[in-house]
Amino acid sequence: MIFWKKKTREEREAKKARHIPLTKYTEGGRIATLMGLIHIFLIILTITASVSKRGHAGIYVGVMMLLVMISAAVGFVIGINSFKEMDKFFRYSYIGTILNASIWIGILGLYMTYI
Repeated sequence: MIFWKKKTREEREAKKARHIPLTKYTEGGRIATLMGLIHIFLIILTITASVSKRGHAGIYVGVMMLLVMISAAVGFVIGINSFKEMDKFFRYSYIGTILNASIWIGILGLYMTYI
């Protein structure tokens, strides 16, 4: 019984030709994930400013949250478009897209609650 058979050179080269080299993560996924992390930081910053002013932080907090919401929508679009890149890992594309979408929906939900 032979459990292991040495492969010929042609078989090894054929296997290398079939192999898809997944060497990098998508660029759009990295950007979307980084944008999502920045959005989380800005949300924490605005909440901290509002709590420290006891709810009287002014219009600047609202404008910043509105800009974060618009930027999260842009990050979501970048994350979706990053799935078009070929032969790359999509881990950061998934993370960035989900993160930006949840931030956008969360801020939209806050605005809809208080309007």
